[in-house]
Amino acid sequence: MKILLALLFSWVGMAHADVSVLIFGASKHGKCDETRFECAFNESNPGLGLEWSPGERSWGRWLVRGGSYYDSYREEAYFFAGGWRKEWELVGRFKAGLGVLVGYLDGSGVDGVGALPLLSLQYRRLALEVGHIPRAEVSGRRGDVAVTTFALRWDL
Repeated sequence: MKILLALLFSWVGMAHADVSVLIFGASKHGKCDETRFECAFNESNPGLGLEWSPGERSWGRWLVRGGSYYDSYREEAYFFAGGWRKEWELVGRFKAGLGVLVGYLDGSGVDGVGALPLLSLQYRRLALEVGHIPRAEVSGRRGDVAVTTFALRWDL
């Protein structure tokens, strides 16, 4: 009986949760020393993912997301992350957001834990998310590079 109640409450929680589709698309690489490293990165990064959140609160929202995309090294990358995002209404149906993701990444020259700060601009249910990783060592592959990512989030 306890298991049945736990499943029922889990289903109710999922039914009242927010779910979004993530559409990955592009990245921009900068500050790569071409005299020391090969800097021919792929900047077209198509992919898909899903985000789940229990909903918006006055302090923001916790979220969990996962997905896969074609990375900057022309390989398939996978990730699973948790994070937080706060959004503020601007004018009309526009919102601006600030967030951070922390999770596991297998791809993009990394096989381990990483963090990604995000800025977003949303109109109705569609948001543009921009993430930025400052110049850092990328697992010894091709040297130091800063990466800015661009993706869309469609709230269902």
